[in-house]
Amino acid sequence: MKFTFSNTKQIFAMTLIWVAALFAVDYVKQPRPLAVLFGMRREAFGDAVRPANPTITLWVNHLCCSGCLDDLRAALRPLTWADKVELDKDTRRATNGRDQALNDFSNRVQIEIKSVNLAQVDFVALDRTVRNAGLFAEHIEFGGIPHARLDAYVPHLCCNLCKTAIAEGVQITKQLAGGSDFKWLDSIAVNSPRKTVTAYARYDRAVDVGEFIAALNHLGLAPASLTVSGVN
Repeated sequence: MKFTFSNTKQIFAMTLIWVAALFAVDYVKQPRPLAVLFGMRREAFGDAVRPANPTITLWVNHLCCSGCLDDLRAALRPLTWADKVELDKDTRRATNGRDQALNDFSNRVQIEIKSVNLAQVDFVALDRTVRNAGLFAEHIEFGGIPHARLDAYVPHLCCNLCKTAIAEGVQITKQLAGGSDFKWLDSIAVNSPRKTVTAYARYDRAVDVGEFIAALNHLGLAPASLTVSGVN
């Protein structure tokens, strides 16, 4: 039997096809500007690919009047990273598949964050602050940076079984959601020695922070803090 080896042109063509296929799969799973996909510097492409100001959206179940908003603003004042706290004027705009607020007494509040203060944001402290004010945020969403990661500090992450419980539990929760929730979540990483659980968001997706906190609480391993940062 005579073997015929591929020539240089055939090998080059097959390589190009394979590379194109890999880029296509990556783009379908995480759509993003081609400049970012190919590793080019964002600054070279102007404002079209620059992130907006980081913003937190609170879906507050009861925020019926200016008095409620004043109470919320007063409660958030000690959180020095919260630059602006404004009522979302378009409360019936769909966000992550939610068509409107819970009822006529609920509202959405947007908290603008200065980029220099991003490292100070702690979503667990934010959730606690809202509850201590006698209010409740059904959802806490974060957006405004193209590729975000959440770092949860989980004090009771003492062994490999705890690590497995979180890794498998979050994945099961994601699967049970049937695609309706956790669309923002790309992957998680659990570090037992550091007692951290890191969630990586999909590119250019709003992050449902409250959903992540609720998932950890449901697994019986409550986070003591939850911070956010950008992924290069």
